[in-house]
Amino acid sequence: MPRHPDRQIFVSVDWLAEHLHDANLRILDGRFVAPTAPKPWGEELYAAGHIPGALFVHWRRDLSVNTPPVPNLVLDAAPFAAKMGQLGVDAETTVIIYDLGDVNWAARIWWSLKHYGHDKVYVLQGGAAAWQEAGAPWTTDVIAPPVKTFMARPRPAMRATKARVLDAIHAPTTTIIETRRQQNIAEGGGTVQGAVWLPGTSVYTSKGAYLDLIPEDELDRYLKEIGADTSADLVAT
Repeated sequence: MPRHPDRQIFVSVDWLAEHLHDANLRILDGRFVAPTAPKPWGEELYAAGHIPGALFVHWRRDLSVNTPPVPNLVLDAAPFAAKMGQLGVDAETTVIIYDLGDVNWAARIWWSLKHYGHDKVYVLQGGAAAWQEAGAPWTTDVIAPPVKTFMARPRPAMRATKARVLDAIHAPTTTIIETRRQQNIAEGGGTVQGAVWLPGTSVYTSKGAYLDLIPEDELDRYLKEIGADTSADLVAT
């Protein structure tokens, strides 16, 4: 049982298959593939097949600002809301996001919707890999959703500003967690003073064709080993 069962993040393949044709359901295909990675890229994967009713959304092109030196910053409220409206999302819409199943791009879109006040959003557990492994429906048909009005209601507490991080360096009630890989830390010139290292890859376990989150007790053990105070406020970089 999750520590906070009211904070559901995932839906299963079985759940989505059962609710595939529900009213007010919008499925977003977030299979982002970095431009430097070998093809096929996300758009090509989507064109070759996707979950019925899904719309392709490109994290970098559609939902983030990528001005050097800091990429992947979520859009401001107004353009984000406009894009969600174009995708047929409003306050009554339940949004399900999936990616390849072995990366975390769906989580970025999930966080962004939460940040802008939308709570009816979930990630498909195992992503496209788990869906196809289960033999669930797959199609090349593309839908045209009705344009809706999405009202962005930012939650500033979900996003740590530079000032907040500077304050956190010397705050005994806050733990800063560095989640990047060593290579990214080196390329970025280092990490925040006092941060403890918990690379994002360490919180996943392999399920064959896709990844799943490790159990909470295992995560607790990791946090204890790196000296993170789980009773403190956590800031992740």
